[in-house]
Amino acid sequence: MEAQRDRQHTHGKFRDALGCDGGKPRVISPAVDGRGELGRRGEAMAEAFLRTHRYTIVARNYRCRAGEIDLVALDGATVVFVEVRSRRGTALGTPLESVDARKQARVGRVARHFVAAHGWGERDARFDVIGVRFDAEPPALEHVRGAFELSG
Repeated sequence: MEAQRDRQHTHGKFRDALGCDGGKPRVISPAVDGRGELGRRGEAMAEAFLRTHRYTIVARNYRCRAGEIDLVALDGATVVFVEVRSRRGTALGTPLESVDARKQARVGRVARHFVAAHGWGERDARFDVIGVRFDAEPPALEHVRGAFELSG
C-alpha cells in the first residue's frame, strides 16, 4: 500500500555551480547481500510512482564528481531532485531517516551542477525523498515533498 506524506512545498533557486564532470553512465557493480538490486527496485518503484503523479523524469542516476542523484524530475516548471532510499526493515532506521545532513549536502552539490549544466539556474527547485520499505508485500512507498532545503 502506498503512503504519501506531503510537507510544505518549498522552493529554492540555484545561481552558482560547483565543479563536476559531466553526467557519466552509471556503473552497476554487484553489491554485497543484494543491496544494489534492492536499491534498483526501489528506484524503479519511485520512478513509476512519480510518473503516475504526472512528474516528467528528466534524468536517472545523474552522476558527477560530487556524487549522484537518483532521479531528477519536473513537477510542472519546478525541477525536483529525488533521493530514493530502500530498506528491508527498520532495524537501522526508516528509509527517510537515512537521508542525513551529509547526504543532503551531497545531493545539493550534485543538484547545483545539474542546473548549471542544463541552464536551469533560475528555475524553482525542490528536494524530495522517497522511502521504500520491502518488509511487507506489497512494498510501502512514502513520498516527502520538500524533504529538506539547502542552507547558504
